[in-house]
Amino acid sequence: MNKQTGSILLVAGTCIGSGMIALPMVLAKLGLIPSILLMLLTWLLMYYTSLINLELNLQAGKGMSLGSLGMHFSGPIAGFVGNISLKLLSYSLLAVFIYGGSSIIQKITSNDMDLLIIESICALFSVLVLLLPMKTIDYINRILFISLLTIVAVLLFGLLATINWYNVPLYSNQYTELSVWRSILPVVFTSFGFQVIFHTLTDYCNKEPKMLKKAFLWGSAIPAIVYITWTCSILGAIYNYNPEFYSQMVDGKAEVGDLVYHISKITEWQSIQLLIWCVSLLAIVTSIIGVGRGLYDTLSFYLRRKIPNSSALSVCAAIFTILPAYLVAALIPNAFILVLGFAGMILAVIAIILPIYLFLRIKGVKLYYNELYNNYWIYISLLAGVGIILAEAVNILL
Repeated sequence: MNKQTGSILLVAGTCIGSGMIALPMVLAKLGLIPSILLMLLTWLLMYYTSLINLELNLQAGKGMSLGSLGMHFSGPIAGFVGNISLKLLSYSLLAVFIYGGSSIIQKITSNDMDLLIIESICALFSVLVLLLPMKTIDYINRILFISLLTIVAVLLFGLLATINWYNVPLYSNQYTELSVWRSILPVVFTSFGFQVIFHTLTDYCNKEPKMLKKAFLWGSAIPAIVYITWTCSILGAIYNYNPEFYSQMVDGKAEVGDLVYHISKITEWQSIQLLIWCVSLLAIVTSIIGVGRGLYDTLSFYLRRKIPNSSALSVCAAIFTILPAYLVAALIPNAFILVLGFAGMILAVIAIILPIYLFLRIKGVKLYYNELYNNYWIYISLLAGVGIILAEAVNILL
């Protein structure tokens, strides 16, 4: 497979992760139809703003982290905001992935292992993966992601056959409540995040605008399709076979490991139960690879001046990538949705607010993407970003 295919799968693999578990948990409050519309709108927003991020990298002439882009196009303040925001997002997501993956493994082992021990093993495994060359990581990600899509397809076939589609939650009683949308928006937005790998793929694709555009178009479309079909299937199955647990999800009292456990109990097919555990873990692993590699590249750039030895540089960058996230996962128990919501606020700055600010400072140059000549959509995206930040800020205050 060529670089474009690998890039598509890397974008999709980075995007598909915690959303496989988080989206059914939070979207139960809306019902199927509002959930589908929200996921489609979120995908369109993320794809359009990805063009802005790509444009900045291409105008800069090389792949640059958001902090470096801020410094390049604006100055030290924008550079500082970009650096801090990107690191906060990456560490938040990695903490979610480590906690979520560990919680799932604990359920698989029937709670026989202490969660902290599992988190430590997951963190060590993540460090070892990041030490691999980029080309090797690319191929590993392709294998894992293709496996993920294959298993999801088999699972959907098995789950769809068990659902009574005349009895599904098309709308929830809460879908008209503003407070429900406010709590859900940041989590859904985070589930479609892939912004940490722009600079990595810009260089990997040799700064070819068409290749990059296709990579992010299809790389973001695949998760949208997977999320919609997966979420509808899971909500429909649980609503039919375990209405009590569905009510817990609506009330926000469900935990990540519990969701995977109850999904695996819906069908008596032993093979389907095993596949559900596999798809949950694969989604987490592919996201750790994508997010972790983006942060690893950024840290390597800054540490290169202080650590000239390449081997020591790689080890230090990998440890500094995973260690803070591991500490957050270990010290803040049962914070899966809470941390995802916080990540959504930071992602709005990284994906929308700061890139649009930097883009509007570019004047008198020919753009690589004609879609960006229309300021109407740019300002709509900006309003959406501000709305997500305000929603999470209110969630935190309340």
